[in-house]
Amino acid sequence: MRSTYDALVIGAGYIGCSVAYHLAAAGLRTALLDRGGIGAGASRANYGNIQIQDAELEHSLPMILAGRKAWEGIEETLGDVGRRPLGSLLLIENEAQWQTMAARLPRLHAAGIPAELVSSAHLPELEPLLDPTTVLGACYYEHEGQINPFKLLRAFVHGGRRYGLALHLGVEVSGFEIVGGRMQGVRTNQGDFSAGTVALCTGAWTPALGNLLGRDWRAPHVHGQALVTEAAPGLRLRNHLASAAFFEATAVHDSAPAAVLAVSQTAEGHFLLGEAAALTDDLGKGTTAAGQIAIARLCGRHFPALRGLRVLRGWAAPVAFTPDGLPLFGPVDGIAGLILATAFKSTVIVTPWVGRVVAQLVSEGVDAKATLFTAADGGMPQASDYPWH
Repeated sequence: MRSTYDALVIGAGYIGCSVAYHLAAAGLRTALLDRGGIGAGASRANYGNIQIQDAELEHSLPMILAGRKAWEGIEETLGDVGRRPLGSLLLIENEAQWQTMAARLPRLHAAGIPAELVSSAHLPELEPLLDPTTVLGACYYEHEGQINPFKLLRAFVHGGRRYGLALHLGVEVSGFEIVGGRMQGVRTNQGDFSAGTVALCTGAWTPALGNLLGRDWRAPHVHGQALVTEAAPGLRLRNHLASAAFFEATAVHDSAPAAVLAVSQTAEGHFLLGEAAALTDDLGKGTTAAGQIAIARLCGRHFPALRGLRVLRGWAAPVAFTPDGLPLFGPVDGIAGLILATAFKSTVIVTPWVGRVVAQLVSEGVDAKATLFTAADGGMPQASDYPWH
């Protein structure tokens, strides 16, 4: 059995759902395929934070700014996605991290992101639940936010269905059909799908699909673990918080699980506690006792008021990254009609924008005014010459 579309989107996470929605809205007969379900990978495990100040500065900052602008009026298009304003604190635990954060400020300020360094003495004013004696200070930015991951995913899919988007779940890609250097479709466990455009939004599964094409897309992944507590309406975080250790190259790139602070709270009052991450080939979603205990101890040390809360569950997911923090994003050299859109460092902030850009690429060609990151033969992302827009 063969199904025919104008465009296929592989991967139904944040990016894939956005891409599928925008392609369908642009008038293309579009199908969204996933080996599991909607948000079955890293997106469902995500906190939903709209992060800005942690951007990779050398190449990605303009993309983050474009992503921020793309969020304007999103509810008018998609409906309720659970968006709410929230501040951001990058917690600093030593002098080296302080210097790293200080060195980032001029670039952030020049981009219109007025982040500031705050000493531990002033942190209780910004985040009363944090024990200030556990840190040296923080980098603070007031204007970030949070969405509900499930509402956002559902909004893109339901919105796409209004434009005729077809949804195929439990579909695993086993091969690609390429004729004369041009994409023709994919082979799957549920039959063949024909399309002249295929967008891979496949996260940690991207290298395996690259192997089917003879491409070495070296986007490794970490196995990240987190916890969620019972709702605590009497305790309210004013910010989402993460450790400045995330800017250290060895923070989460080890084969042994390492707990690095990443804490947020849902609108309903549940605390999201993380994370224990390890560099691994494992694409599973199993948690480890060591990882879960390390998270609980780390978060309890920084947030004493949370120590008595019951943990409802723990979870894990494989999360794609690239060593230089740049995404695999753009047309694939030598295969017309194949587009990569994966391994974004801060995914939520760019999600609507990426979908819009891919739709522009498909409908207008590679002259779309956006800077893209393409996977060269060497496998690592490189900035193209296209200007940001």
